[in-house]
Amino acid sequence: MSERRRRRELEEERLREEKRRRRIARERQRRKQVMRQRMILGGAGILILLVVIIAAAVTIRNKKLEAEEAARAAAQKEAEEEAKKEAERNTLHMVAVGDNLIHDSLIQAGEANNWNFDFLYENIKSDIENADLASVNQETPFVNDHEDVAGYPDFATPTEVGDALVKAGFDIVTQATEHAYDQEMTGILNTVTFWDTEYPDTTLLGVHKEEDDSRVKFIEKKNFKIAVVNYNCMISENHSIPEENAYMVDLYSEDSVKEDMQEAESNGADVKIVFLHGGKDDDSKTDANMEERLNFLAQQGVDVVISSHPHILKTYEKLQRPDGGEMLVYYSLGNFANAQTSPANLLGGMADFTITKDSESGEISIDDYTLIPLVMHYNADNSQCGLYKLSDYTEQMAEEHGMHQQTDEEFTLSWLKEKAGQAEPVQMVTGTAVTDSGAEEDETNTEE
Repeated sequence: MSERRRRRELEEERLREEKRRRRIARERQRRKQVMRQRMILGGAGILILLVVIIAAAVTIRNKKLEAEEAARAAAQKEAEEEAKKEAERNTLHMVAVGDNLIHDSLIQAGEANNWNFDFLYENIKSDIENADLASVNQETPFVNDHEDVAGYPDFATPTEVGDALVKAGFDIVTQATEHAYDQEMTGILNTVTFWDTEYPDTTLLGVHKEEDDSRVKFIEKKNFKIAVVNYNCMISENHSIPEENAYMVDLYSEDSVKEDMQEAESNGADVKIVFLHGGKDDDSKTDANMEERLNFLAQQGVDVVISSHPHILKTYEKLQRPDGGEMLVYYSLGNFANAQTSPANLLGGMADFTITKDSESGEISIDDYTLIPLVMHYNADNSQCGLYKLSDYTEQMAEEHGMHQQTDEEFTLSWLKEKAGQAEPVQMVTGTAVTDSGAEEDETNTEE
């Protein structure tokens, strides 16, 4: 082989080797770039993954915080609602009205209405129904036979009046009144049997057909246990109760009050309410006997006294009890349904008060108390009869009142408002202690 050829072959070999090395170098460079790209992509993936993980963690944390906040808000709302419910359970709203006197003309109006007396109370029904407890003094005894019904002086009231009272929303009925024994033993038995049979859930006070029936009744409402009792301080001069039937009407005596208030205490009563039937007719002042009774009731720890009988509207106030507590007294709510002709007898009132209990101490207080004036309306032929709140009564109604057929006494809207204003509460006074001498019977019994 010639030298020239050999050199050419070597040169060609060298070129091929250099080409191979370049190819290897390029391949290495390409692999490095691929690796770098992969690393970059991997890093980006990791970064993205980290971002996703962090975002997810933040989202989870936020959702957890939101859930915790929602749970706290729900718990707070539940606690607030429970506190509100507890406050509601520790608040007792009560209303009370005076003497339900069903005179002859009202009996006739009910008979003309197919012996339905709902019309007497329909205008104030919502006020009665909205209260937790509502009481009425049913002045007169019931009879079962329409042939026996009667008005003054020996009242005998159809039982349909009781139906109407329950429909109106009354929960408590007091019947230890001046006229409780007008139909003697039969009237008491008819009355108690009616309530026990027809309306066993209605609390009847003051009259009994069984000698061992307790004078004190207990009402459990919301978080309260209320002891209620009804005492009569007089009986119609036309009727006296034989000694053997004395248990049929709860008459006031200090011994009875002591015994009954001790029974209330021993049974865990939170509130003690006394319905007292007594005082002088048509007398705006409080007589000495009534003052003595009230002071004695205050000594026994009574919380509320609601008085009936005087047939006129009187004031109300709080008395300071010897134990440091307070006793709310309504001196007279006047008449409720009635057909008397004197203007003063046609203006009555609805006691309206709220009792509260401290959830921790159990202490009872009455800070919200008032009186809603009521007007008994009837026209000349008694085709329209019923009770109205004074705030709903009109001058025209006053002008059309049937009492103008019987008397020339003033009966106007302005007069009614003036008289109602005189029943505004007086400043709180301190009750004075009395002896255990007992009170005399009230002597006054004017026509009703």
